Amino acid sequence: MVWIKEGWRLFKEAPAPWAGMTALVFMVIIGVNLIPWIGRHAIELLSPFLVAGYFSASRAALAGEPVTFIHLGAGLQRGRDSLLGIGGVYLVCSLLVFALASHLVGADVRELLRQAQDPAALTPEQLNQIVATALPGMLLVATLLTPLLMATWFSPGLALFEDFPPGRALWWSLWACWVNWRPLLAYSLVLGVFGMLALIIPFGLGMLVFLPVTLISTYAAFRMIFTPIEDPAREGGESP
Repeated sequence: MVWIKEGWRLFKEAPAPWAGMTALVFMVIIGVNLIPWIGRHAIELLSPFLVAGYFSASRAALAGEPVTFIHLGAGLQRGRDSLLGIGGVYLVCSLLVFALASHLVGADVRELLRQAQDPAALTPEQLNQIVATALPGMLLVATLLTPLLMATWFSPGLALFEDFPPGRALWWSLWACWVNWRPLLAYSLVLGVFGMLALIIPFGLGMLVFLPVTLISTYAAFRMIFTPIEDPAREGGESP
């Protein structure tokens, strides 16, 4: 809750820049996604750059600096190769996961999930297929994707701020998520509830708040987990 409160606090200090930056991101994602086949994969490949941009803006906000669109290009100025490597690992592994899940359940899981977004347009046979196939497929995908999401959760920050190479960044992100799984699980569940509430707000306005608050709070988690905390009880204020 400390992370989420910090995300909300920083968002409230400059709601217009955060929402405007997020609106631009959504427009770019929609435009890229219109490119047949390549668009969806390009978004997955470049997703670490998006996280890096919000991390950069969050660090600037904490320092009292203005939040601007320029921060979205932070990953192009520093850590570009590592971020691209992280995106490549995520893309390849996610493709393998969905291919394996589709092979095991005997249907294209991505297509079934797409169809499930508009249940009113489905026939009873299609609904039965989704219930019988998509749900087990989703559970399998969620299980297989969990380690990948853990490895990529904080790795953009390590690549951007600490110049970690892709392998090292992915490993330490995975390790940090593993040893902190209890607070991260609670954090994910709370965000899941907020995300569902954001989706029902018309015209996507809820997502203009939810996405930046989520990524700012993720930066708060990154900062708390990876930044040494000074112990005032120590003489000279040395870091532990």
